[in-house]
Amino acid sequence: MSIQTYNENRNITNLAKQASVVLLIFGIIFMGIGVYGYMMSDLNYEALQPMAKQVYAARKEARSFETPIAGTIDLFGEGQGRVPLALVSLVMNNAVLILLVGLFFLFNGIMLRTQSWERMKDLLTVEPAVFFILLFVYYPLIDLLRISFTDMRMLVPDPQPFVGLKNYEWLFLKSGWPLFRESLMITLRYTFWEIFITLFGGMLLALLFNRMTRSFQAMRTIVFMPKYIAVATSAVVFIWILDGNHGILNYLLSLVGIKGPNWLVNASTALTGILFLTGWRVVGYAMLIYLSAMQSIPGEYYEAAAIDGADAVHRFRYITIPMLAPTTVFLLVTTFIASMKVFQSVDVMTQGGPGTATNVLVQWIYNLTFRDFRSARAAAVSVVFFVILLICTAVTMRYTNKSVNYDA
Repeated sequence: MSIQTYNENRNITNLAKQASVVLLIFGIIFMGIGVYGYMMSDLNYEALQPMAKQVYAARKEARSFETPIAGTIDLFGEGQGRVPLALVSLVMNNAVLILLVGLFFLFNGIMLRTQSWERMKDLLTVEPAVFFILLFVYYPLIDLLRISFTDMRMLVPDPQPFVGLKNYEWLFLKSGWPLFRESLMITLRYTFWEIFITLFGGMLLALLFNRMTRSFQAMRTIVFMPKYIAVATSAVVFIWILDGNHGILNYLLSLVGIKGPNWLVNASTALTGILFLTGWRVVGYAMLIYLSAMQSIPGEYYEAAAIDGADAVHRFRYITIPMLAPTTVFLLVTTFIASMKVFQSVDVMTQGGPGTATNVLVQWIYNLTFRDFRSARAAAVSVVFFVILLICTAVTMRYTNKSVNYDA
């Protein structure tokens, strides 16, 4: 190593150490501010409540007159440490985010002091992407968890007192449990039928259209087109199609002597009506995925099986289905997650009704937030819902990884 290279590395090391000190200082400051804001807002720390009440009063006045928050607050008493109320309000509203930024600074400060510059260069190249993922994916989850431990209500924005496990107690031990259980069962029933329609309908159409002729290519395009149409737009059209008095579906049924029900008004058929829309939208996508997988299966397998005397049914059972297993697992997992989160079609077509016949979990969470104005309870249900999705997806992936051969 030349003297010049050695001196450059030494300068970089010294600069990294200086930067680490700055980052550590900023990390400690941000974490202190974040803790201070969290103690004032959610934790309702008694010694800080007089200042918190001033902030709440200023917010209320600003909302009443539709003006920015004005005034200052005395942080240390006797006229010392006066800061704008708007700044303190901002800290209280974003305490968790400020804490995360402080942790980010601390982490980088520690890494700069303990790791070589060569390793830090690799870390710094991916950190912007990691930061945005943390900010826009994981921070909302953390804040959702925070809200679930408060008594946040949309009509009473201030204060949001910390109530511990009270919302989870309501959900599992009190009046929330029957509602949660009913909503979960409706969601699981809807999910089962969407998965069935996706896998069975998609594979059936793929087998039908697995040809390279021009007419079949046009048909595949037509079948796939509903995926491009917005769910809300499709739902409005299906409200008309499924109308009990003037809908085209009941008109077609009447031609063969069948009296159709009022699909979206009858509690026993409302979920079926929503599944009509679901089937129309999802089978084309599943068909395209299956078609891609089918066309990648080597033709020699079918030729060898035909020479050995296997008919079409046996070739489908012992060649096509096993070779499509990874594709089926992909569709199973993605459809399960998407169907458990169904909302738009339900909200537009039935709003969870009639009664609670289509009150799926996301619709119930929406109603808790915007109809009952119980944001904290909605947050608790959302956290439990997220855990259920996480567990079910992990179990599914673990089971399928053992039973599916991805190297076939």
